[in-house]
Amino acid sequence: MPQSLEGLAKRIRACTLCRLHEGRTHAVPGEGRRGSGLFLLGEGPGRHEDEQGRPFVGQAGKVLDSALRKAGISRDDVFITNIVKCRPPDNRRPKADEVAACRPYLAAQIRIVRPKVIVTLGDAAIKGLLGPGGGLAWARRGSPRYDGIPILATYHPAAALYNRRLASVLEADLERASKLVSGRPRVGGGRPRPSKPSKQALSSGCAVFDAEGRVLLIRRADEGLWGLPKGTVERGETLEETALREVREETGLDVRIVSPLMEVRYEFYSAVDDTNVEKRVVYFLAERTGGRLQLERGFEDARWSTGSDAIRLLHYENDRSVVRRAFAAIATPSGKMRGRGRGARR
Repeated sequence: MPQSLEGLAKRIRACTLCRLHEGRTHAVPGEGRRGSGLFLLGEGPGRHEDEQGRPFVGQAGKVLDSALRKAGISRDDVFITNIVKCRPPDNRRPKADEVAACRPYLAAQIRIVRPKVIVTLGDAAIKGLLGPGGGLAWARRGSPRYDGIPILATYHPAAALYNRRLASVLEADLERASKLVSGRPRVGGGRPRPSKPSKQALSSGCAVFDAEGRVLLIRRADEGLWGLPKGTVERGETLEETALREVREETGLDVRIVSPLMEVRYEFYSAVDDTNVEKRVVYFLAERTGGRLQLERGFEDARWSTGSDAIRLLHYENDRSVVRRAFAAIATPSGKMRGRGRGARR
């Protein structure tokens, strides 16, 4: 197998190892450079990719380019390829023998590029990389690796053409992958800049308690800071639905919301889109009902904490205020907070 990306691309363009070469216009080896920290892996070329010999240049490519841009990532800084290098007829899923024929090329590309993070785009991509036993849902709950390289499994950009909610998920996942590559702190630590425009952002999360009356804290890998599970409210979701989804995605746990808890507001400067963000986060009191603690990629540790331990570990005063309110709420006879405070209205 060639030891350079150029040599690999030349061999791929002449490959006849499987039936897919019979109907192709151009094979699509992929593009990018050796040493790219981020390796994006799709399913297979479409019509436009087959015509041009380049990956992700059709409608799905436009969605991907937009997501990369919003995540603060230059396409020139990533390596992009697919599980199979020739277009399957009618854009069907690649068959097992076609994936197997292309697999040595993919393995060689990963070995040469030596990325820090692999982002798989869609169910077929993660299965093509790791095998049919693990799909997208499984990979998003766990922390899979390929040859020691962390894998972040997200949705295929084409899925966002039919479900716009997935576009924001894709953007957030790419931003998370970029942070894992660079180790830079998440956007949100900068002071607001008076000269910049402002936008509003809405999130929700939970203070989750176990049967022993301890609260769950999780620690981000990029910052090393402890916090509570929370995330952005996606279009069409209620605050409660977002809180439940974020807890499940970030921790693997199923919880039941007991009551609204409180709301916090803060403002920061976002370098990604060069704006000040007026952030509103609504928290709920919740109790664990099931699931197994399994952290989403981007988090490195979790801990069930007493009130005093939580206050000691938490970095932000807003988080400490939420935890104080939560412990006060569970101390009431009914197990709920005495008053709703500012409430949880959307």
